[in-house]
Amino acid sequence: MKRLIVTCLAVGISASIFAQDGDSDKKVNMGLAYQLGLNFMKPGTTSIDKDGVGVQNAFGLNINFNFNDNIGFATGLEFDFESYKLSFNTINGNTYYYYNDKNIIQEEDVKDPNTDKVYLITGRKYKSIYATIPTMLMFRTNALGDFRYYGKFGARTSFLVKSTKTDQGSIFESNVDGTYIDAISAGIVKPAATSEMEGMKTPYGNDVSIIRCALGLAGGAQWNFTGNTMLFAELGFYYGLTPINIEGSGKNKTLFNRGGGSSEYYGLKTNQTQFCLKIGILF
Repeated sequence: MKRLIVTCLAVGISASIFAQDGDSDKKVNMGLAYQLGLNFMKPGTTSIDKDGVGVQNAFGLNINFNFNDNIGFATGLEFDFESYKLSFNTINGNTYYYYNDKNIIQEEDVKDPNTDKVYLITGRKYKSIYATIPTMLMFRTNALGDFRYYGKFGARTSFLVKSTKTDQGSIFESNVDGTYIDAISAGIVKPAATSEMEGMKTPYGNDVSIIRCALGLAGGAQWNFTGNTMLFAELGFYYGLTPINIEGSGKNKTLFNRGGGSSEYYGLKTNQTQFCLKIGILF
């Protein structure tokens, strides 16, 4: 991960040195950018709710290919550092999962009442790192003094580099049968502790999608303040086409509600919308 970031910075700096020759209407502009985003989550199941607004901090290499004075193609490589939270409601009853140490146990696994414990989950916080490749068409005005104004349309495709989650809720002693959980719901059994569970792992790797794709619009301005060097700022809106969280199918689900004497497992599913402010420099 560190090598990728260092490489991205090195390419950007090299591009800035290489681009000192030529005029302001170059065929290719390269530079570095920073993006601040707000993440709005949309739950895909009735048992979860969004919990506030998440945050994105992204930086990386931006490349603009200018086909002519007014039309171009914007791409690059950006690293997104994101966080967001989900809460679990009680519409269908409390949400539980079984676990042993840091491992969350899925539905199809055999439960061991001597070692496996019950966790009543009320919230979950995610922290993720993505490598993102934007692919967008760009439409620019003619130069108005030192300024150009532009709009962009296209996609941001992200590949998950790393993700961690921290759960909020209550820990119960070792016992994983339905009668015990019914006693928890009735308030007969009290939690051993109310605690955060950091670094919990699902048996199939992670409940965050490996690939994320969003379609969006952006608009902004470029200021050609000297030679072929430009500062730019833009606002963007991106709508998620693929789910952010998707917890497997069949018997590999881990979360369940308890009611009517039976456990009902369900998959965690969310989508995401982002509003972003990006600033940067191009050469």
